[in-house]
Amino acid sequence: MSKKVILLFGGSSEERLVSVASAQNLAAQYTFSELIFQDQKEALYKVSSEELFAHQNVFVSEFKPKEKSFAANLQAAVDFLKDKTVFMGFHGSQGENGEVQSLFESHRIAFTGSGSAASRTAFEKNLGKDVMSNTGHLMAEEIKFNISDIAGTVPKFEKFFQKHKKIVIKPTSSGSSFGLHIVESQEHLAKVLEEIKTSQFPVYLMENFIKGRELTVGVTQIGNDLVALPASEVVVNEGRSFDYNGKYLGTGTKEITPAQLSDTELAAAQKLAVEAHLAFHCYGYSRTDMILAAEGPYFLETNTLPGLSKPSFIPQQLLAADIPVKNFIEEQIKLAECRYEAQEV
Repeated sequence: MSKKVILLFGGSSEERLVSVASAQNLAAQYTFSELIFQDQKEALYKVSSEELFAHQNVFVSEFKPKEKSFAANLQAAVDFLKDKTVFMGFHGSQGENGEVQSLFESHRIAFTGSGSAASRTAFEKNLGKDVMSNTGHLMAEEIKFNISDIAGTVPKFEKFFQKHKKIVIKPTSSGSSFGLHIVESQEHLAKVLEEIKTSQFPVYLMENFIKGRELTVGVTQIGNDLVALPASEVVVNEGRSFDYNGKYLGTGTKEITPAQLSDTELAAAQKLAVEAHLAFHCYGYSRTDMILAAEGPYFLETNTLPGLSKPSFIPQQLLAADIPVKNFIEEQIKLAECRYEAQEV
């Protein structure tokens, strides 16, 4: 007899609103036994589908459950979760840094998506690049730094900017382009460095800007096979960056799925996505972001719990591949239920 399957969403991360949007889409495609919401303070609530679907302006307004909390946090809910399968609807730091996965692994709770080791490594962008450095794929030059060290490292940053003329500054551990800056002048560099001194993110990467087409490619496991999904392209308007508003509110950006690529370009992009999935030891599904330059695709990062809201890339790519979202959900649940037999965690 199959276990009850619960959808866990919300959470305390900067991507908690995206998580609620994913939950709305997932719950519309599949009937979960229970919907469990976690608030910013980590308390857990049982939520009805009617309550979830009634929530409006999901990408900008907080979801507030009607009923009282039944557990203070996930640790307190372990006994409740032990005999169930958890579909992971979390995104961002809490969902992708490996902490929740580690808790579930320690109690052998079945859950969807990658394990704690893969999640932790992929979420820290500098660690992810270290993993990918052994694959032979192209990557941007970088400087890793702590915001507490900025004052003493400004000359190094200025030299890096003078060399490349256009650079990207981003946190090592964030999603949905939170904290991303594209710098094209010495004055802007000074302003950004001053601004991030008080950032919630302690560690940043400075990279040379790669000129090319911004692509993202999902990978999903179907049975024993890994399937690379059609690529998506992000076209950003002049003077804009692909930030949160661009991703979820459509401000200054356009998403094209499937991306209009030659067979050679698509094969190279999908090869990178599959090899990144394997290099990180991802499980179930993943999505890899890249820049397609004249010399080939540059690896940016791999997302172990990418967004599953209706406008998110994975659902777009599943549609383009003629794979129903419900089939995707069911396949992930099957993988979750045999994860401790199928992989070392």
